[in-house]
Amino acid sequence: MIHIPTLMLALLSGFAMLGVQLWMAQRSRLRYLDLGVWTWGSWILLGGFAMLSARPVLPVWLSALAGNGLIALGIVFYNEAIHRHVLDRSLPRWMWWGAPATAWALTAWMLSWPLAARTSAISLVFAALLCPAIVVLMGPGWRGESSLRAVALTLLAAAASLLLRSIHAITNPEEYQDLMQSSLGQGLTFLFSFISLIGAGFGFVLANFERVARRMEDMATTDGLTGCLNRMTADALLRHELERCRREGTPLAFVLLDLDHFKDINDCHGHHAGDAALRAFAAEVRLRLRASDVVGRWGGEEFGLVLPATDEPGATRLVDQIREAVATLKLCDGEGRPFSLTVSAGIAVAQRGASLNGDQIFMRADRALYRAKDGGRNRVQVHDSAWPRESDVGGIESSAA
Repeated sequence: MIHIPTLMLALLSGFAMLGVQLWMAQRSRLRYLDLGVWTWGSWILLGGFAMLSARPVLPVWLSALAGNGLIALGIVFYNEAIHRHVLDRSLPRWMWWGAPATAWALTAWMLSWPLAARTSAISLVFAALLCPAIVVLMGPGWRGESSLRAVALTLLAAAASLLLRSIHAITNPEEYQDLMQSSLGQGLTFLFSFISLIGAGFGFVLANFERVARRMEDMATTDGLTGCLNRMTADALLRHELERCRREGTPLAFVLLDLDHFKDINDCHGHHAGDAALRAFAAEVRLRLRASDVVGRWGGEEFGLVLPATDEPGATRLVDQIREAVATLKLCDGEGRPFSLTVSAGIAVAQRGASLNGDQIFMRADRALYRAKDGGRNRVQVHDSAWPRESDVGGIESSAA
């Protein structure tokens, strides 16, 4: 037999500890995420269990109405936290008032019923209230932070335990003569139903920490405006790819791209228009890259491409496609005034077996870019001392630098 008052005290202590942990987590970097909603849900659940535990000193109707209503409302808060975290949107309004109202109305209607029947019905309501969160977590949430999978499984266990409790109450009514009756079946189903909710809370804390860690990693490696890699990360990948291509005997192309007259865009159309232009340019570049290619923002309006296993003709074709696509972009500033972009590019290629390091290939691409700018802009310049040639503005040029 399980002593139900002791079990209730253990659950109260568990939810109290979870509430304290969530409160402490909110004071850290997680305070801007969804833990606040989950924290409220945990405190409300704690209040619900406290009302049920006070059955010996409170009227049954007050204990049942307040306890079941608060537990239903706490589960709704859990749903809200999960919807915000996974789907970035709130629950429908009807669920906020519908769930507690259903629990209160059903409890009031069943006050004259035997406790076993009331327990069976309200357990089904609680299990149903967990289903929206479970569906979200088993769907899009499963592809999110790994800790969300633990939250999904623990909530699924809670719903299954509540369903089992509902069935057990109907098939074994003699064990449900009183809420505080010592009973193995009642105690185990009650314990597993709500201890799973405590476990889900700890899993949700871990999921939020995972999200913070991922955001910090993204901030350390990614340019916040364009979504490209930042210079430090892209430069490290350039050096790594040079070593790998040297070992495998394959060429590598490095490209510097610079938007032409970008200062004029900022001066004439404003910095918001300039930022929009940078984002549009970066998106246009990414559309044309392979999975193995890397684009990084070297600073300002200058970008770099690392193209593994790419020779000079391949790099030239790709970069000229980018140049042509950028020239056709139709952009407008905040006042609806149109403006356009052009880009100049310098290409340097580390041939098979070449011993170029990162600084050397960067300098070659930089010199080629300077020649492209000096030659009239909106052009591609290849660093190739063996085959100097000139072309018209907008074409491809390759010459010694």
